[in-house]
Amino acid sequence: RLINAANGRAHILVDLVVRIFGGFRDVTVDPRDGSQVFLYKRAQIFVGDLWGRFNGRGLGHFDDTVKELTMFADYRVPVVLRGMGILIYEPNLARKVDQHNFSTADIVQAGSAEEVDIRACTVQAVERMKHALEARLAKEIELRPALGSGEAANPAVTSVALDWFLWKEGERQRDDTSAGKHHRTLTVFY
Repeated sequence: RLINAANGRAHILVDLVVRIFGGFRDVTVDPRDGSQVFLYKRAQIFVGDLWGRFNGRGLGHFDDTVKELTMFADYRVPVVLRGMGILIYEPNLARKVDQHNFSTADIVQAGSAEEVDIRACTVQAVERMKHALEARLAKEIELRPALGSGEAANPAVTSVALDWFLWKEGERQRDDTSAGKHHRTLTVFY
């Protein structure tokens, strides 16, 4: 009933999940200016996984509204983006993350400016990657068959699919000591 109540709209299902399940209310207040930051990682994963599992049909049918979901802001994708030179941490944060001595001094506090920046900048980086890929696909139609979308006038590029790709790359690099370390944050949201 919850899924059906969203009427095939991804953002509506995210909102319903967040309202009904408190553990999915991934919201923080930026300590610098008091603004609310809504990341909703777990709620978006739920919707993204429905879409992926059902191939965009049946319970996973969300039409173009699936493109409104962002990537799932957590700890693995920032490592990959740092390795690619897309995210660059300020020196004190980089030192804290890279030392990883398992001391409380190395923990990036939940809701801190550092954590907000890591997660929000990761979302923005993936959104910019998505837009750059969309622009490239619009110009270079020979790339479309490689995505399985050769027939589509404008193949769908989603932040969800980019997240899955980057997450898998992060998991592939997990045991590679040169790949970089992830930040450590004690939280229920990821």
